[in-house]
Formats: sequence, C-alpha cells, structure tokens
Amino acid sequence: MHILGTRIDTVTHNQVLESIERYIQSGTPHHVVTGNTLMLLEAEKDPTLRQILESAAIVVPESSGILWACRTMGVPLEDFLPGIDLMLSICRVAQQRGYPAFLVGSAPGVAERAKSELLQRYPGIRIVGTHHGYFKENDLPHLLSKIKLAKPSLLFVGLGMPAQEKWIARFLQTLQVPVVMGVGGSLDVISGKLSRAPSLLRKAGMEWLYRLVQEPWRWRRISQLPVFAWKVLNEPKESAHAARYS
Repeated sequence: MHILGTRIDTVTHNQVLESIERYIQSGTPHHVVTGNTLMLLEAEKDPTLRQILESAAIVVPESSGILWACRTMGVPLEDFLPGIDLMLSICRVAQQRGYPAFLVGSAPGVAERAKSELLQRYPGIRIVGTHHGYFKENDLPHLLSKIKLAKPSLLFVGLGMPAQEKWIARFLQTLQVPVVMGVGGSLDVISGKLSRAPSLLRKAGMEWLYRLVQEPWRWRRISQLPVFAWKVLNEPKESAHAARYS
C-alpha cells in the first residue's frame, strides 16, 4: 500500500525472513528498507528518497505509527517490525545457514563492539568485516573494496535516515551484496552504546520516547509525529492501494 504517497509492504515477520533467504539464494543485490513515520514524512518532500523506496526489494513496516496508519486507512497489519528486531532475526538465520555478514555505521569502534556482541548471542555467526560510519567521500574506494573482498551475503548499514537509504541505493549494484539493509541506530544498541527500551514500552509502541530520553537532540524529529497523524487522518483512504510484493 501507499501512505502519503510512499510505499509500505504489508508483510509479516516470517514473510520478510523468507524473502531475505530468497534474495540471498538469488545472488543478486536487493535493498531492504525499514520504513517508519519519519521516513514517510521525509519521502513526501524528497522525490529521490520516495523513488528509492518505490524501487526497493521490500519496505518493511517498522514502527507503531505505520501500524496505526495502515489500520486507519483500512489495511490492518498483524504487527510492526522494529528494525533492530528484524536485524537480530536475520542474524539468527545467518548463524543457522552460515551466511556471512558485514557491519557498517556509527562512531569508530561501535561496529566492532556490535560484532563482539553478535558473536556472543549467535555463536558461529560469520561477521566478515566492520567499518565505522564516519567515512568521507575520498574514503569510499577503500570501503567499497573492503566490502567486495569480504563477499558478504548481508550488509547492515547504520548511517541514519535518509543517508543510509541513499548510500545503499548509490552503491547497491557496485557492491553486488544480495541483501543490503539500513539499520539506523541498531549498531549503537547492540554494542551497548545505547540501551534498549523495556519490553513494556516496546510493546506499547513507545520505544521512541525511551530513545528521546537518551538522545534529547531527537526532539525536532519526534515533534513531527503529530504532523504525520494529521496527514494520515486527512488522506483519502482510496489513495492507499496494494503494491506488488516480490
């Protein structure tokens, strides 16, 4: 379906994992997007981002705001799929199947600590490389070469939205990694740099509030949530239409 003119796929957790395995087995590059309310607001005014989401392999409903919007527009979802939970589920599959993964993003040292934590959670998982997210344009040849030489099946990119989506779209064909997914601040949480909200807050769809307490600078973004709600309530229901799921 489409919300505010931007695509969201009405998929379940298991459907996403099944798709990930198909993408890996195909050997061809696929962009996996975790779509949330702020991304849809950004895409409404950024045609480049909107086109990236339109052409992605799958756009996962990542937040409680998306869940609410879908139900409001008459397309109920089973649940939303927080990006970090999806990433950890994919890592569990990678452990079981032997799929190699590469981590890119956050401050220097964070991706390495996230790798160590993933190795503890999923013994035997193959993390074939890491790199921080504070690279410059002239660092790109080295970074791209590093990823290509490692030959991962999964590349998790945590550069923040929309930078990570645009970076992935720019280099998807160059890297030829079967599954490339933007993971926002997931590396910060996995590494222990940030703590995860208690399960009660997560189930209530209030994880954003817990993160705001840890990162007060996010208040400008969070203040856009009522704007999203107002726009959804005023959007004609017939504007939401089924999108092909592949």
